[in-house]
Amino acid sequence: MPEGLRPLEGRARWAVIALVAVIVSDVVAMWSDWLEIDLMNRVLDGDDVSLDDLESNDDRQGIVGIFQLLALVASAFFFIRWFHAAYTNLRALGQPNLRFGAGWAIGVWFVPILNLWRPKQIANDIWRGSDPNAPSFHESAWKDAGIPLLLGVWWAAWIVTNIIGNAVGRAWFDTGTAENIRAAATLDLVSSVIDIGAAVLAIVVVRRLTARQAARQQRLGRVCLDAGSLLVDPA
Repeated sequence: MPEGLRPLEGRARWAVIALVAVIVSDVVAMWSDWLEIDLMNRVLDGDDVSLDDLESNDDRQGIVGIFQLLALVASAFFFIRWFHAAYTNLRALGQPNLRFGAGWAIGVWFVPILNLWRPKQIANDIWRGSDPNAPSFHESAWKDAGIPLLLGVWWAAWIVTNIIGNAVGRAWFDTGTAENIRAAATLDLVSSVIDIGAAVLAIVVVRRLTARQAARQQRLGRVCLDAGSLLVDPA
């Protein structure tokens, strides 16, 4: 193993588990939103809806919201932990000339405005620098390599789900009527669908990049072995 290389498999596994938890929480949220929409339709249609029904709905939505928040926090922690290790590994994998300091792989997620594009730039560099066939110890040659559509689609889904998530947050502050509650629940349901797509794409990104770094590590190991053989037997 190259010096300074951080094993990604364990970090990737936890990131995937946390992202699966996000997907599960979103599915549960969709079910809960659907029940709330149905309840508000009954209220608007003048059906007999008891106070207990309304309180049970609020309690269920509150519990589901806590579940979603915990899954989100866990996924952010484990994904960023994996992301930072993957970027830091580029130095050990023969790409010492990074565009950004390793700390940015963590901090940039929490910087407003900058977090709209800088994490994607770092993800691009992780992809390029993890290529098993990428040139080593060149200041810029490996940085000119192309990136797959996967990274662009994943990042677009991430941006969209954050935009809609902010809209959902504002909608829940204006729920004085049954119509507003139904509208907020409908928007939240749509947000959960998009969030599931973003989480699935994030899982694919984690798995692809982790496998890519493993392949580069194996290639570098073979190169070192070949070089050692030449030194032992120059003939």
